[in-house]
Amino acid sequence: MRVGVDIDGVLADSLPLWVKELNIYFRQNKSLQEMQLQDVCSSYEITREDFQGFLLDRSRFLMTSPAPLEGASYYLNQLKKAHDIFIVSARDEKFGVETRDWLHKYSLPYDEILLLGSHDKREACLTNDLNVLVEDTLKISVEVSEAGVPVLLMDAPYNQGILPGLVYRTHSWQDIYRTIADEPHRFERLP
Repeated sequence: MRVGVDIDGVLADSLPLWVKELNIYFRQNKSLQEMQLQDVCSSYEITREDFQGFLLDRSRFLMTSPAPLEGASYYLNQLKKAHDIFIVSARDEKFGVETRDWLHKYSLPYDEILLLGSHDKREACLTNDLNVLVEDTLKISVEVSEAGVPVLLMDAPYNQGILPGLVYRTHSWQDIYRTIADEPHRFERLP
């Protein structure tokens, strides 16, 4: 099976670091629950230019500093024994070296890495014939599932809502591993 895996919020415990850095940078005191990952500008009541300045200043730090989510390395290595792993990230290729170094540092294996520079993952999943995508963003999950690719959605405060038929909520890497290992028929692609 071909398994797509996002980085931030799925492999990397990025959100707490993002909130901490945004709070420092913009002198605010937002909680994790107040953060809308897809709309940072609204969450922090800042302009797009303000946010671009933050990204210019802090992107490399934000991509290299988070710890992996609990169980990510162990269970991804278990999955790698039987499946092809495709890292599918909205990160831009200009952060390719930092991203690959971070994956290597935490023993997170993969067969191929797709740094899209965009949150549109639908085409990458179809082009690479992925059987399933592990994702943390509800909007991306819906778009990918509408293209016929099942999604395991890593539970987070910012992705609550009603899930369509091919999106399955998970709460840990152990859940992800068990779902893929115990229910592979769920992810078989139809001809």
